[in-house]
Amino acid sequence: MNPIEQHWTLMTAAEYGGGFFKALAAAGLKADPTNRDRLFKAWPELGATYGAASNLHRALRDDYKR
Repeated sequence: MNPIEQHWTLMTAAEYGGGFFKALAAAGLKADPTNRDRLFKAWPELGATYGAASNLHRALRDDYKR
C-alpha cells in the first residue's frame, strides 16, 4: 500500500471505525512512515476493512473530491 492509500485508509478508519480502530487511525495519521508501516503490518485488518477495496474508503475519497 502506498503512502496515499495508507493515508486514506487511516482517514476512513478514523471516520467509520470503532473506538479501537479510530485510536489506531489517529496514531497512524501522526506516525512517521516507518511506524505507519509497522501499524499496518501489526493490524492487517485495518487495511482489509478500511483500505482501497472497501466501499467506505471509496465513498470517503469521493466525498473529498466534491
